[in-house]
Parts: sequence; C-alpha cells; structure tokens
Amino acid sequence: MRRVISAAVVAVGTLALCLLVPAWVRQLAILLAAVYACREAIRMAGAIHAPEYGSGDVSGAGKVPAAGLAATVVLMLLVAGLGVSSGPSAVPLAAMALLAIAALVLPATPRTLGWLGAAALAALWIGFPTAALLALTSGEDGGRVLLFLLATVMLGEAGAFFGGKLIGGPRLAPALSPGKTWAGFVAQLVFGGAAGAAAVPLLPAALGPGIGAALGVWISAAAALGDLFESFWKRASGRKDSGRIIPGHGGLLDRIDGVLFGALALLAASVLAPL
Repeated sequence: MRRVISAAVVAVGTLALCLLVPAWVRQLAILLAAVYACREAIRMAGAIHAPEYGSGDVSGAGKVPAAGLAATVVLMLLVAGLGVSSGPSAVPLAAMALLAIAALVLPATPRTLGWLGAAALAALWIGFPTAALLALTSGEDGGRVLLFLLATVMLGEAGAFFGGKLIGGPRLAPALSPGKTWAGFVAQLVFGGAAGAAAVPLLPAALGPGIGAALGVWISAAAALGDLFESFWKRASGRKDSGRIIPGHGGLLDRIDGVLFGALALLAASVLAPL
C-alpha cells in the first residue's frame, strides 16, 4: 500500500509539473532534482570499497564531508551550464579549477582518489542529462515534451518489469542486476515504442505514429542503459537503493536513472527530427 500511495503522489506531482506550472518553475524543479540526485550519488560514492551485498558492515558508508558534497554539486551545475551554453565559455576552466582545488585540500590517499573520481563522474552523469532536460523543456511546450519523455521511459520500464517476470529467460547483466532479462529488455523496447506512438501528439512538431514509435524505442534503449549504469554504481558502492526519499521505492536516482539517459537520447534525436 505504501508503494501504491507513493506512486500515486509522484504521478500527480509529475503531471502538475508537466502541464500546470510555468516553465521557470519546471526548470527550477529539474535543477533541484539534479542537486538531490547528486547528493544521493555522492553519498553512495562514499560507500565505495564497502563489502558486497549481504556481507560485512556498511553502516559507516556514505559519510561524505559537506564540503565534498557541495563541490560535487557545483561541478554538476558547471557541467550542466556547459551543456546549455553556446560559444566560448569559462565553464570548463572553472570545473578544472574546482578539481584542482579539491586535489589541494583533500588528503592524498587511494580512497580519496577513488572518491574524487567518483564525484567527478557523478557530476558528468547528472550534469549532462540536466542540461538536456533544461534544453528540452525551455519552450512553451516544454512540459508536453517532458511528459512525452516520461511516458516512454516509465511505460517502457513497466514493460521490462512485467516482461521479465512473465517470460524470464537468460539474464541481461547478471553481474549488475540479476533480475533483468533479455526478454524484459525486448519488452521494454516494445512498450516504449508503443508509448512513443501513442504519446507523439504531445510533441510540438507534427510527427506521425511511426516516428513516435521509433523515438520510443530509441529512448527506451537509452533508459535501459541508464538503469544498468545505476545498477553498476550501486553494486560498486555496496548499496541496494540510492536512498529512501520515496517510501517503498527507494531514492530519487532509482526512479530517474532511465530518464537521465533517455533525455540525452531525445535531445540527440531532436537534431535529426526537430520536436
């Protein structure tokens, strides 16, 4: 019941974000979500080198200094700024300066090096998709584009879940996520394609169902990769969930891992077929 209530609240809030609020509120929400996702990623990075699932004590994992978290968030925002800026920019220089400062103030230990590398990777992982989301949702129809993206990703993921449960078969990536199967992946592409065909009228451009289906398959494939990447991150960190912000569902990253990669896929597709 807790999972159902949480899912209903998230669904209502998402629809309101897509259809009922001004563009600046939507983009502010995207930035705040990116900051919180960075927090989850960097807390997991603090657990790197922890024991494998089900063994050992990881109670002290994730204890990252506040300054380290702030630096990662700033780097993520700089990466996002680089993604939406055009022409020469001081953003790359500022990002490298931030890394250099971190190297000067942090202790020179193997664990620190591993954490710093994970922090930089987290900033890229979340920063570039954030830039893509900001670009996709900047216009008057940005909320409808966001709804199209979410519909294809979420319905595709639902297809993967039910396809994997009902059909089973060979595992897709047993070392990362034993529950994922090839049958579930194919079902994700089918459901995502169907969702894209049905939801294509949401897009500003007059695209037919065929283009919508192709976009849905493309986005769903990217979303599957995003899910696997977060599984890798959690496995390396010794974590089952990225957090606990959504009762019964885990953390924010657990819910948007596919959306992050899907946003990049949709933005790339918009170069070939303007939305």
